[in-house]
Amino acid sequence: MAPTQGPRAPLEFGGPLGAAALLLLLPATMFHLLLAARSGPARLLGPPASLPGLEVLWSPRALLLWLAWLGLQAALYLLPARKAQVAPVSALAPGGNSGNPIYDFFLGRELNPRICFFDFKYFCELRPGLIGWVLINLALLMKEAELRGSPSLAMWLVNGFQLLYVGDALWHEEAVLTTMDITHDGFGFMLAFGDMAWVPFTYSLQAQFLLHHPQPLGLPMASVICLINATGYYIFRGANSQKNTFRKNPSDPRVA
Repeated sequence: MAPTQGPRAPLEFGGPLGAAALLLLLPATMFHLLLAARSGPARLLGPPASLPGLEVLWSPRALLLWLAWLGLQAALYLLPARKAQVAPVSALAPGGNSGNPIYDFFLGRELNPRICFFDFKYFCELRPGLIGWVLINLALLMKEAELRGSPSLAMWLVNGFQLLYVGDALWHEEAVLTTMDITHDGFGFMLAFGDMAWVPFTYSLQAQFLLHHPQPLGLPMASVICLINATGYYIFRGANSQKNTFRKNPSDPRVA
């Protein structure tokens, strides 16, 4: 006899209708944020800025660079190294098994789709998009230097703070295995779009805003900002380390 299945998990994001809406709203929101950051007033609540021409939105060279970037990251991922265990290939995601193709496409039916030992979700979670975010920031810093002679102090701080965040995530890469993305969410449009598009292009909005709207910043205020960032990073790292320790072993005396 086939094993009986437990009760189906409640549908998230408003079910198929909500998932269909998000398929359109998420890319549209990303484009709106990008266009607003480079527009004159830079208002999020104002009317959407006009889209640039097709020659700006589509570039075969940019596509080739993006594919080369994915290939490089995939090659680095496949280098011999200590590999952490993720969920089995056959596991289905709790939320992405509704039978509705739009909902399942959005959330993903399979928890960890793989080819051999290449785990697509684990690869996309931190590698191409997160490191791509740093490269976009660096490109914007260099563009500001080209336009104004040298990068502003505000641009240096944004690049430095966000590089610290990305470096921290990569240094503690194994900790991602205990997060909800890996243990619970399927690898569908939501995670794929979030990892490959939302992270690099919306997380770099601060640098994009500074390129088009330079902000004067003196050393005293920069010092205060650095102190606040250091305090926030200390809290962030401590809290995430505790969460990872507890998820791996709730009986660990350090967090029990």
